[in-house]
Amino acid sequence: MYQEMTGGCRDMSKKKSEFRFQATITPIIILLIILSFIPIALMIMLSFKTNTEVYNDFFALPKSFNWGNYTDALSLLGQNMFNTVALVTISVILTLILSSVGGYVFARMNFPGKKILYMLLISLLMIPGILYLAPNYALVQQYGIFNTWWALILPWIAGGQVLGIILCRNSIESLPVDLFESAKLEGCGEIRTLLYITIPLIKPILSTVAVLKLVDYYNDFIWPMMVIESNAKQVITVAVRVFAASQSSGGGKIGPMFAGYVIATIPVFILFLFTSRLYMEGMTAGAIKG
Repeated sequence: MYQEMTGGCRDMSKKKSEFRFQATITPIIILLIILSFIPIALMIMLSFKTNTEVYNDFFALPKSFNWGNYTDALSLLGQNMFNTVALVTISVILTLILSSVGGYVFARMNFPGKKILYMLLISLLMIPGILYLAPNYALVQQYGIFNTWWALILPWIAGGQVLGIILCRNSIESLPVDLFESAKLEGCGEIRTLLYITIPLIKPILSTVAVLKLVDYYNDFIWPMMVIESNAKQVITVAVRVFAASQSSGGGKIGPMFAGYVIATIPVFILFLFTSRLYMEGMTAGAIKG
């Protein structure tokens, strides 16, 4: 009887402690979420304002929705947005292809120097990306692809496949060996095994790689600024910065500048809405499989 009463008291004390913790941490989390959305709300609000409204009362709501700001921004940034979507899509697809093939090779095939080569591959993750800029720039100039889309696609997939290969290799190694042995008994070659067995089973990991690389490629700013001179070939991250600089100096319009920021943000927002579940599934699968 005494033990039951003691255990009940401990449970009550534990529940009270958890309740106090939740009551303390919940308002803090809500406050941080609100603070994180304030810049986004301010950016959207300013994108509909005229210069007069901005200078008279910066934080006031716009008197009317001035869609002309978005028309001005789209007229100058539409081509750059198309460039970005096309380049990022191509680069992500090629990265996934190379990552799945490379991961399969390191996980299921044996060849001389496999372990050493894989360790060298892992060591590439320890080198900051900023150190690649100079040698990559020299290679771009040497191969004559400066100011072309190849100057973006090739370095993106060359660097992006490293993490993809490592994640795919770990995921494939966690699959039962019997699956691959059964496939061989059924007469499946390496390519068919990869296409019809391996890739369907590692879709969560491939989704994670796709989301990570898509965000990386889309947000890249320094490299496109270095290797692309023509504005017609430029990506949105650089183009919107040039557009904003032209609007913020020399008495330009502030509204179109923020409209350009909103336009550049929309693809990432849509990406989050449609791929957040796939991303979390991939992260969970990676955590379980090690």
